[in-house]
Amino acid sequence: MTELTVAIGLLCMLVCVAFAVLHSLRLGHVTLLDWSVLGMGGIYGGCWALIAFVTKSGENPVWERALLPFEHLYPLHTLSMFILLGSIYIGWLLMGSLRFRPIKKLNFASENSEGRLILAGWVLLIIALFMQCFYSHAYGGLMGLLEYSASIRSGIFTVENPLSFLKPFGGMAFFSSFLFFGLWLGGCRRWIVKIGFILAFSFSFYILFSWLGRIGFFVYLATLVLSIMVARRVRPLPLLVGGGLTMLFILVGAYQVSVWLNIKVADDITSFLARELSFPFVSFFAQIDSGEHLLRGFWDILVAPVYLLPSSLWTKWVENVSQVNTELVIGAPKGVAGVTGAIPVDLITLGLMQAALAGIAGVGFIFGAGLRLLQKLLDRVRNFSVRAVFEAHLAIKIAVLAIFYAQPALVVSDNFALLVSIIIIVFVVKLPRIRLFKKPKGLNSVDQYSPSPVKTL
Repeated sequence: MTELTVAIGLLCMLVCVAFAVLHSLRLGHVTLLDWSVLGMGGIYGGCWALIAFVTKSGENPVWERALLPFEHLYPLHTLSMFILLGSIYIGWLLMGSLRFRPIKKLNFASENSEGRLILAGWVLLIIALFMQCFYSHAYGGLMGLLEYSASIRSGIFTVENPLSFLKPFGGMAFFSSFLFFGLWLGGCRRWIVKIGFILAFSFSFYILFSWLGRIGFFVYLATLVLSIMVARRVRPLPLLVGGGLTMLFILVGAYQVSVWLNIKVADDITSFLARELSFPFVSFFAQIDSGEHLLRGFWDILVAPVYLLPSSLWTKWVENVSQVNTELVIGAPKGVAGVTGAIPVDLITLGLMQAALAGIAGVGFIFGAGLRLLQKLLDRVRNFSVRAVFEAHLAIKIAVLAIFYAQPALVVSDNFALLVSIIIIVFVVKLPRIRLFKKPKGLNSVDQYSPSPVKTL
């Protein structure tokens, strides 16, 4: 059965790649749907084949007992992947047929908005800096926060911070740097943009270091790299190849950092990937075997908005689906009986826990509709270079990573800074027309920044 699983996994990967290539070539540009399907093919196809092979070879001891007993159910996961793929595409198509008047009227960048975007970048950076200063006060300031973060990793001590809800606002520095970088890509070489990007880029690295997320560093860098390719209007096929290599860069980078910091070290990269990427399959088969949490009735989706609030307001009455999954797989939730980490919930497992196979279709439909809604918002950004950076970020953070870290609590909290940043950018751009910066001579912002017409089906 393992050999068949490896062959089917590789076939699934080819199907997903073919879908993404043909769909993007038909439209003439790469959409969030294409990135998502490409990511599904990479993990649910290629990596699943790798995991099945490595586990059968006895080189994945961490999850060997959680996977090998379910060899007879391996094809069920592949079937679930195709259900997910089909439902995502249906959600994408149906959402595309709808017309939302507020979105239709929304333009994130108009003819003379270059100065507004510069102002928005500085507003985001200043807010992020001030919020981080208030948040870090309990730890002795900005430098004290770095020392505290290192102590958390070592398990030395913890500090109660009444302003912990301000922590996500520091992520607004990322989007400040994205704005400045997008303007620079579009040909704006003004000193205020260069200085803004240098400061925002530096502060973003400080934030990432204080958060101690290995993946976060590489996602941030990969966003900048991918945005360059998008801004240069690279054709769909080379762009998809470049995006695939960018995701590979994130995985290899995480492995190298783990080796360097002696965190979760493996003998080689294949064993590392097999161990780190096994959780979607371990969770799926554990839920199937238990059958205890397969009828949650989409409650986890309905309560998702509460995760925008500070965790102290919802932890006592909202059950995080990741904690439920962790307790089933490991035997105890995070923070209990020595369990220090949580088992994430991927999109297939999240759907399975809502209503079995029907839940996978329902969650896939919602995800596909959400991708199309985000694509509609991106299409309203007339400054193409700024749009390219935000599109690269959404492609990596939402279209791909949200498939494998799909628990609503994580998706909402991780994108809190994105939501607040978009609101601030729209507010600044839509302020009454006052000339804030002198427009450089000979620069036609409409010609330079407006994207060429593209198909949207």
